[in-house]
Amino acid sequence: MAKKPPIAPSSADAAEHEAAAPPRPARFHGATLAGADFDDADLRGARFHNVALAEAELDDIDLRGARFRNVALTEADLDDIDLRGARLHNVALAEAELDDVDLRGARLHNATLAAASLDDVSLAGARIDDADAAGTRWSDVSLRGARLEASDLREVEITGCKIDGLTIDGVRIDRLLEDAKRRASASPTPEAATKQAAPGKPGKKKSKRPAPAR
Repeated sequence: MAKKPPIAPSSADAAEHEAAAPPRPARFHGATLAGADFDDADLRGARFHNVALAEAELDDIDLRGARFRNVALTEADLDDIDLRGARLHNVALAEAELDDVDLRGARLHNATLAAASLDDVSLAGARIDDADAAGTRWSDVSLRGARLEASDLREVEITGCKIDGLTIDGVRIDRLLEDAKRRASASPTPEAATKQAAPGKPGKKKSKRPAPAR
């Protein structure tokens, strides 16, 4: 008995399946997008490889789980960007402006951040290694549970940042600061130490005059 051919799905079922299937991540390879303007875009899981984005403007972009490799974002402006769980390898962010950027759980390897400005940025749980962050300005940045290894942090300005659990080269910075504060509060102030060390002045002895003869 001959087998019946399979029933072909209707066009409505095929359209419903295509709508339910997640879109394929966008891929940018060897593209020159310097000065480009990305606004209100869903680029979750996107792949950027050998891409030039210098001086680009990225605003309100969902880049969760994106992958960046050999990408130039020098002097770029990133505002309201979701980069949770992203991977950034050999990325240049020198002199870039990062405002309201979520990098929780991200991984940054060999990233250049020299002279960049980070404001209202979350790096909670992120891992950063072999990064050049010299001369960067960090304001209202969450570094809770972040780990930095073998990175250049010379002349970094940190203001109003959360550093609970921050580890730099295996050292818990929050505990280090707490210990330093305790030692400073326990030790006497320089003025008090000077007073304690100063020798007392000898008192003047009153000479006793002989009583007048009667």
